[in-house]
Amino acid sequence: TPSYLAPEVLERRGHAVPSDIWALGCAVYTALTGHAPFEARHRPELFRRIRSARYPLPPRLSPRARALIALMLHPDPAARPSPAGLLGHPFLTQVRGWGTRG
Repeated sequence: TPSYLAPEVLERRGHAVPSDIWALGCAVYTALTGHAPFEARHRPELFRRIRSARYPLPPRLSPRARALIALMLHPDPAARPSPAGLLGHPFLTQVRGWGTRG
C-alpha cells in the first residue's frame, strides 16, 4: 500500500531493512490506533505527509507504544532500530500478569 512506503523509497534512494522497519511501524500504528499513520485523499498529499514523517499520536497510546512507533517511523533510516533491536524494545518485552496467580 502506498501509505506504508518509507521516505527513502519515495525519494528513490533504495530499499533495505530500515524500509521494512518503517512499513512494520505503519502496521503497528494501524493495529494500535485503527487507522494508518499517513492518510490523505490524494497521493501527492500522502507522500508529502510521509516525507515529513508527521503523524498524530492518540493520547490513549502508552508511552512505550509511542516510543516504539517514533523509533520505527523515524525519517532517517539509519536511526531506525534493527529487527533485533525491535525485539528488545520495552513495548514488546513488557509482560503483565505473568508469574502471579489470581
